[in-house]
Amino acid sequence: MARSPTRLLIWISLFGVLIAVATAVALALILDEGGLPVERSARWLHVRVDGRVTEAPGEEPLFSDPTTLPPLSTELAAMLREAAEDDEVSGLFLEIEPLGLGWAQVEELRDAVLAVRAAGKPTVCWGEAFTNKEYFLATACEEVRLARAGILLANGLAVTQLYYADALERFGVHANFEHVGAYKSAIEPLTRNGPSEPAAEATNAMLDSLYATFVQGIADGRGWPVERARALVDAAPMTPFDAEAAGAIDGTAWRDELAEGRVGDDPIRGSAYLGKLRRRWSSGKRGIAVIYAHGTITGGESGSDLFGGSGIGDKTLRRQLGEVRDDDDVVAVVLRVDSPGGSGTASEAIWRELRRTAEVKPVVISMGDYAASGGYYISTGADYIVAEPTTLTGSIGVFGGKVNLRGLYEEIGLRVHSFQRGRMARLLSSTTDFDPEERRHFRRYLGVFYQTFLTRVADARGLSLDEVHAVAQGRVWTGEQAARLGLVDELGGLDVAIRRAAELAGRDEEGLAIWRYPERKSLLERLVEDAMQPPEDDALSAAPELRAALGELAALRRALGPEGVAAMMPARIEVR
Repeated sequence: MARSPTRLLIWISLFGVLIAVATAVALALILDEGGLPVERSARWLHVRVDGRVTEAPGEEPLFSDPTTLPPLSTELAAMLREAAEDDEVSGLFLEIEPLGLGWAQVEELRDAVLAVRAAGKPTVCWGEAFTNKEYFLATACEEVRLARAGILLANGLAVTQLYYADALERFGVHANFEHVGAYKSAIEPLTRNGPSEPAAEATNAMLDSLYATFVQGIADGRGWPVERARALVDAAPMTPFDAEAAGAIDGTAWRDELAEGRVGDDPIRGSAYLGKLRRRWSSGKRGIAVIYAHGTITGGESGSDLFGGSGIGDKTLRRQLGEVRDDDDVVAVVLRVDSPGGSGTASEAIWRELRRTAEVKPVVISMGDYAASGGYYISTGADYIVAEPTTLTGSIGVFGGKVNLRGLYEEIGLRVHSFQRGRMARLLSSTTDFDPEERRHFRRYLGVFYQTFLTRVADARGLSLDEVHAVAQGRVWTGEQAARLGLVDELGGLDVAIRRAAELAGRDEEGLAIWRYPERKSLLERLVEDAMQPPEDDALSAAPELRAALGELAALRRALGPEGVAAMMPARIEVR
């Protein structure tokens, strides 16, 4: 009995030690999550930007852990902006590999790197090879280094488009299309052997705008007059020696020697830093919903195939909008649009759902690489539009029609017999051409849709129908041009759109969580989903000469839908 008080004291002491340890561990976790300030030595942030960085959810690795997924381009930009203000980050080491991003996405990343540089922190970039986009991004850093056996190939911008009219004609395939708007050239690759004069005019104007942004970015990053940047581009390609002599880079280095000499042996890994920020961004009782609308607009459900094609299904997007509209914890919505357009009726259905949402809470558009035609159509349903200077937008117009495959069927031994009731029963038949009356009826149908498109834009932008028509007619504009024409409200990235959404909701942006939709899925999950879908009819792919054209036709088939009308920009313009 005499030992009981001693034993009790021992147990009390042990219990106290356990509490102290637990408290220390909990405090450390809280500090690691950024809950309280703590004295730490600042370190460099090492960020690798490569082909795994994507615009939107849905292109994940085979076996992927949702907590360690490769960054979205908008997440990476947000991370860099956080690093600019983070006292624990002393500098940025940016390692650039070949990029699979478009110009607007690269520009958003570039602006974020410039934010780190503007904060007075050293920014060093390294790469094995810099082509146009990689060098455009690299010049945001104050110090640019190239691998000793690298190459600088910032050689200017080009657009290359294939035209299939002759190839289709060889197999008896006739494209029957109508369009409203002199610049609505989406179907020209199927109906012509080269661009029309309006299409060439619009493409050249677009390239002028993009090229001006490109060379101005190089000039600003290197502290040059723009004429010197143009001369550098015209002198491509350059060896590392030539690039250093021209002042395009600050020297050569092996990656490991640059990392060890400038960054140190204990940098902050970008993936770990992003993981911590993801947890912080998504935590909170109130937040802003960021919904990614990526791909061609179609009727039905969203999805992506194994060949990289993505689709914005109107049913899926409308369901997502309905869910966030009814969620009282969501104070505002940002729709990130990266789409060349697609089905006209699906675009109208999405527009209606956006308007319904905007009646309940603020809706802001953030435009990615493309927000054109149907992508612009749906954007007019929002309260505010933000685009990057290099975004391709506008293309306010409509086209529609069909492809007559009768000649091809007969070439491979198929014979077609049809029966009909009603004068227009075979209007969209794939084995007949339009006759004059059918073409007249169909063109009137397209004209009505075009007027609806103009009305949507006029109401949203506070313009007259004549003013909209003057900048419409299917013409594609860059974001910089669109801002001058009144088609967008502000130039910037997703961060600007989120800030405007918070302001419109009357909330402090710092206190709001950011919730991203849709849920990211691994490739394995998508494989299972694709296996449940019926196979596509690919009987015609046996003709090698037609494969490229059939790819265009397959995309058009999805975009046109059963009604045969689409609001879509010219193909998906690739500016390289």
